[in-house]
Amino acid sequence: MIARIALLLRGLLAFALVVSIPGSLAQKVASQDCATGVHAIISRGQGPGGDLSVMGALSDMILDQIPGSTTLGFPFDHDADDKFTAVHSGALMLQQYVHDYVDSCPKAKIALIGYSLGAVLTMEAICGTSSLLLIPLPPLDPSYNTTVIASIAYGDETFVPLQPWNTGDCTVGLGEYPRLNPSTCKPFASSLQSYCDYGDALCCSPYPLDDNHAHHTYMKKYDQDVVDFIKHRLKA
Repeated sequence: MIARIALLLRGLLAFALVVSIPGSLAQKVASQDCATGVHAIISRGQGPGGDLSVMGALSDMILDQIPGSTTLGFPFDHDADDKFTAVHSGALMLQQYVHDYVDSCPKAKIALIGYSLGAVLTMEAICGTSSLLLIPLPPLDPSYNTTVIASIAYGDETFVPLQPWNTGDCTVGLGEYPRLNPSTCKPFASSLQSYCDYGDALCCSPYPLDDNHAHHTYMKKYDQDVVDFIKHRLKA
């Protein structure tokens, strides 16, 4: 009972945070500013600093290699002490960003990309919540599955094995908050790529004792693969 009350209080706090988001953070854009390539919304991992952090190189690669594209370092509360509230409020805000951008740009093609904590909120925004430990959230409306053409997760803590979108080399491990009902992701299955490697303590536990090295190498290993996947999905 105490745990259920704590989850409810977290949910109410997260809702309060979302409804208080200033209008300047909305993704409404003028028609002349709509991306003609892909609009990539990139969610970094937990910690202080800018909204792109270690994801800056991927942002630059998208802009350089996919003409007409735009990118955004997603401004969720990545420096929050309470990661559960940060994920919930961030996932709700990400869903709203998708809604707003599509309202402004009906022909938009969107890529949602997240790393670590940003991967969790990205997957939560797409699939909704089925981990017992995360604050409940409904999935993104399936009608957006032709607009969201790429959904990328690096080191997702809701990772579970044996899913068709799993792309790294972790085949038997689990995330810290494993997704109990992956079927809610299926409307977006063709857009999903979840990178989780052995040695990542957050998405692939039990894991080799290598100081969580794998969790910090996704960008170097897979950024070009992600750009190529976005290119492929744009053509498709």
